[in-house]
Amino acid sequence: MSSDPESSASNLAFTGRLPLTWRELPALPDAAELQHLEQANLNLLHTLFALDIHAGDHSDDPLALTNATELKRLDFKVGLLLGLVGQLLAHQQAMPPEHPLALTADHLRWSAASAPPVGVPLRLELYCNLSYPQPLILHAQVDEMVSDEGEQQIKAHFYPMSPPMHEALERYIFLQHRRSIANLRISRPR
Repeated sequence: MSSDPESSASNLAFTGRLPLTWRELPALPDAAELQHLEQANLNLLHTLFALDIHAGDHSDDPLALTNATELKRLDFKVGLLLGLVGQLLAHQQAMPPEHPLALTADHLRWSAASAPPVGVPLRLELYCNLSYPQPLILHAQVDEMVSDEGEQQIKAHFYPMSPPMHEALERYIFLQHRRSIANLRISRPR
């Protein structure tokens, strides 16, 4: 995660490598199709939020500790099962290659060997969690493209989305930010 001063609502950005594919469109889909895709995106993000919930110890009460331990055990088993099913699904469908990227609630920056032309509408498919290999489908328009040592640095702004979708995307980015901070704390020697 890093800060990005260009993000209007939030300065948070998810920075990492994720499977990403894009396709040029002659025009944006109609309003009904966009609404259907947005609902599918909201369902996907809510599923990812549910998968990120982990059991934890909330008190020193022995009964609560026993219940939390049992929840952790069940959480581990469900996580293991989802991971295996996700791997099976990923092997059955051709996953796009991973690209280094930075995601904000307003735009996406990524690096690739080839780039779409500036100003063309795009359909972006971003796979946010390989344990649940369903793509987040966003529509965007390329604003910038810069060549850098054989790679193209691409920046595309998302077309306007509903407030619930924008909030869900911000929440996803925030949760990734929180996870990266927790991982840094765990990996630091004390």
